[in-house]
Amino acid sequence: MKPSYSTLTTRRLELWLFNEVHLGNGTVKPAYFDDRLYNFSQRVYPGSNIGLLTYHGSERGGSSGLIRPHKDHGYAMPHTVSINLGEAEFAIDGKLHKLNDGDICEFNCKLTHSVPRILTPERFSLVLWTLNEKKGYKSQMIEPIEW
Repeated sequence: MKPSYSTLTTRRLELWLFNEVHLGNGTVKPAYFDDRLYNFSQRVYPGSNIGLLTYHGSERGGSSGLIRPHKDHGYAMPHTVSINLGEAEFAIDGKLHKLNDGDICEFNCKLTHSVPRILTPERFSLVLWTLNEKKGYKSQMIEPIEW
């Protein structure tokens, strides 16, 4: 995992999965690919082709895991699925929700949302989207070659 380069978060570790979008210039490039994660992502969100794994905790120099209110960039289609490991508060469209360990939630990422508070010593979040091909964001995913 690497420190986030987003201006909406500080000290957050993250790992882009399948595809990565540069939020400044919109370019798409291949990202970390793992068969098990990809197969899992297709079970919880068929057709998803970009993911972001984030971490909150004290390991690897610490990571806040928080993100300020925002609407997701144009690279993503509105339908989003989030898998939560740990407990956190999730705010969307002016409403606050508690995310419990193991929760899987669907939401519209074009509505204003944030993670204002983490409630456990460690938390992982896996967020899945589909790239918005109508806006020119095409998958660059490279699956491992099986020999």
